Amino acid sequence: MNLELLALQVRERINQLKTEQIGLRSFIQSDQALWEALEKAIQELTWVLNKLEAEED
Repeated sequence: MNLELLALQVRERINQLKTEQIGLRSFIQSDQALWEALEKAIQELTWVLNKLEAEED
């Protein structure tokens, strides 16, 4: 698997998590821990994506 394909897959997963986070906003407001867990996952995947894209250059 090349870095470009992996970066694409990570970017797609970030978008999926963001969509899930937005869709659950009203429910998550009462469950801050779940909101924070989703936010952390998005941040970690964004970090991985940035590293992958830096390797491509």
